[in-house]
Amino acid sequence: PYFHDGSAKTLDEVLDHYAAGGRTLTGQYSGVGHDNPFKDSLIKGFSITSSQRNDLLSFLKSLTDQRFLNNPEHADPWAESSSRDSSKETPQ
Repeated sequence: PYFHDGSAKTLDEVLDHYAAGGRTLTGQYSGVGHDNPFKDSLIKGFSITSSQRNDLLSFLKSLTDQRFLNNPEHADPWAESSSRDSSKETPQ
């Protein structure tokens, strides 16, 4: 997931967001992000060709280091201890 709230599930969705100059939302927070009056005027959106988009996606995907992501040295340091310590009382 991407963005602070995980609302973009793929890099394609991220590019759609920035290319449009904001997202169109439905539901409780519905609105057209491109037209939001509180958006910075420097955020305008952009156009890219299909070829440019594919090149950009390939580049962004190349930045992901699977060895780092799957290295146990970088895992949650509390994952094992929290399941092991769940029966203990928390000191106050």
